[in-house]
Amino acid sequence: MRKIIAVIAALPLFALVAGATDAPVAEAFAGYNFVRFNPNSPFLPSLNANGGNGQFVYNLNKWIGGVFDAGAVTKGTINGFSVDATVVNFVAGPRFTYFNHSRFQPFVQALFGGAYTTASAQINLVNGGVAATLPPGFVLPPNAPISARLVASRTGFAMFAGGGLDIKINKHMSFRPIGADYYLVRLPAFLTGNDTNHNNFRYSAGVNFLFGAQ
Repeated sequence: MRKIIAVIAALPLFALVAGATDAPVAEAFAGYNFVRFNPNSPFLPSLNANGGNGQFVYNLNKWIGGVFDAGAVTKGTINGFSVDATVVNFVAGPRFTYFNHSRFQPFVQALFGGAYTTASAQINLVNGGVAATLPPGFVLPPNAPISARLVASRTGFAMFAGGGLDIKINKHMSFRPIGADYYLVRLPAFLTGNDTNHNNFRYSAGVNFLFGAQ
C-alpha cells in the first residue's frame, strides 16, 4: 500500500518534468538587433547599425524547426556624412533547439535568403548664375539654392549562422537575452558591379511567444 501511495504522490512530479520538455508547435519572436557591418571597402569604415527583427518558427519535432527571419537596421551617419542607410534581411532555414528539463533552451541555426540595402543623402547646390526653367511659368532665379536627394539601392544574397539562448518564463513566453550570428551579405559593388562579400556580426535580444506543445 505504501508503494502505491508513493507512486500516486510522484505522478504530479513526473508530469511536471515531462511537461518541462514539451516543445512548442510554433514560436514568434520580436526583438532588438545590433549589427556590426564591415563594408570591405577602402572608402567606408566599419560601422554599427540598430534596428529590430521578427521570426516565426514551426517545430517539426522536439529538435528541428523551420525558421523565417525578417529584420532591418538603419544608420544615419557614415564616415562623418549625413547618410540615411538601411539594410533589410529576409532569410529562412533550419534551427536545432535543445528542449530540456531546465528553463534554459539553447539553439543553433543556419538561415539563407536575401538582403536589400538602400542609402540616400541630401545635397544642396547653388544655381551658378544660369536660370533654370522648371514647370511652365516658373523660373529659378540665378544663384538660387537647389536641393536634391541622391538614392542608391542594391539587392543580394544573405546568410546567418549562429545561435542563441531562450529562458522559458512560462508555457506561453520565453526571454532571449542573447542571439549571436555571423551575418554574410554578398552585394554588387556600386562602381564595378562585381559581387563583394561583407562579413558582419548580428546580436539580437527580445521576447519569444510559444504556441501549442508537441
